[in-house]
Amino acid sequence: MKKGCVILLFLSLVGVAWSQREGWEFSLTGSYMTPNNFNMIEYSAGTVGLEAGWWYRAEGEEWWIQRRRNPSFGVRGSFAYIPQSIAGHRLGIEGVVSAPLGSRFEYYLGVGLSGYTRSQYFTHDEENIFITTLVSCLIDVGINYRLTDHVSLSAALLHSSNGMLQRPNKGLNYIQGGLRYSLKPTPRVENGEVPPPPDFSRHELGFTLQGGAVVSRDLNQEGYFPCYDISLNYQYYFDPVLAVGGTLDLWYNGSHYGLSRMYGEYYTFPCYVSTLGFVEGFWGPVSVKAGIGPVLVAPPRVNIRFYERVGAYYNFGHHYLGVSLNAHAGMIEFIEWSYGYRIPLGK
Repeated sequence: MKKGCVILLFLSLVGVAWSQREGWEFSLTGSYMTPNNFNMIEYSAGTVGLEAGWWYRAEGEEWWIQRRRNPSFGVRGSFAYIPQSIAGHRLGIEGVVSAPLGSRFEYYLGVGLSGYTRSQYFTHDEENIFITTLVSCLIDVGINYRLTDHVSLSAALLHSSNGMLQRPNKGLNYIQGGLRYSLKPTPRVENGEVPPPPDFSRHELGFTLQGGAVVSRDLNQEGYFPCYDISLNYQYYFDPVLAVGGTLDLWYNGSHYGLSRMYGEYYTFPCYVSTLGFVEGFWGPVSVKAGIGPVLVAPPRVNIRFYERVGAYYNFGHHYLGVSLNAHAGMIEFIEWSYGYRIPLGK
C-alpha cells in the first residue's frame, strides 16, 4: 500500500512537471554572505547551495495576466552550505512571484522563512549575534537571464533576520548567483499592448493602519513592546499594474520609547514622523510594495534617520490586508500586520 502511494505521488509530480502551465526547476547557487553590519565584515564567507522549486504560469484573458505577460507563481526550497559561519548552514522556503522583462529576462520576488543549523536558539552561542531564533524571515529579490528554453542564469540579493522578535538580530545578507535548469521549457512571451480596464483610475488616496510587537533593541528587558503605525498614502498609476507614491507616517515603537523613560524623559514626544517614497506592483489581487524615506522626527536617544518598508498585500475592492517589514539600515525593526483603504480620485 505504501509503495503504491509513493508511486502514485511520483507519477503525479511528473505529470504536473510536464503539464502545460506548471513545472519544476533546480538550481546550483553560490553567494557571498556578509553580516548586516559593516563593523563585522570579518565574519563574511562564501557559500554554495542547491535550490528546488515548483512554478505555475498564469494564463487567461484577465487584463492583469495579459499586462503582466503571463506571470508565474511558485514555491522554492533552498539549502546553503556556509563554511566558517557562526550561525551554521541555511535552510529556506519561500513563495515566489515572477514576470517576464523582454524576451529573455525575468524578475522575481520571494518572501519566506529560513532556519540555521547553528543559530543561537540551538547553541546559545553568545558570539552569534546575527541569527538567534529558530525561524527567521527570508527576502529574495532577483533576475533571471534565459540562455536556452531550459537553462538560465540568475542574480539575486537575499536578506535573513528575525524581525526583532528576539535579541540580538543583526541579520545576514547574500549576493547570490546561480545556474537554473527547468524541466519544462520556459515559455517565450512576446511583447504586446494590452488596454487598461475600463474603470482604471490613475490617482489614489488612502490610509493604512498597522501594528505589531517587538523586543527591545536598546534595553536589557524581557517581554514584548507594542508597535503601531498610521499612514496617509498617495499613489499614481503610470500603468494599471505598477504605481509610485508617497506616505506620511506617524509610528510608535514601544521599545525605543522605553529608552527615553529609562533616562527619566517622560514628557518627550514618543512617536516618529516620517515620509516614504515607494513603488507598488500588482499581480491580480496580490501586490508588493517597497519604499525608503527620511525620518523627520524621532524620540530622544534614537539615531534613526532613514527607514525602509517592504510589504505584501491582498486587495479586495477598495480594501487590503497584508504584512510588512519596517527596517532601518537593512535591520528589521518590527513586523507589522496591516489594514488599508484606497480612494480612487479619477483618471
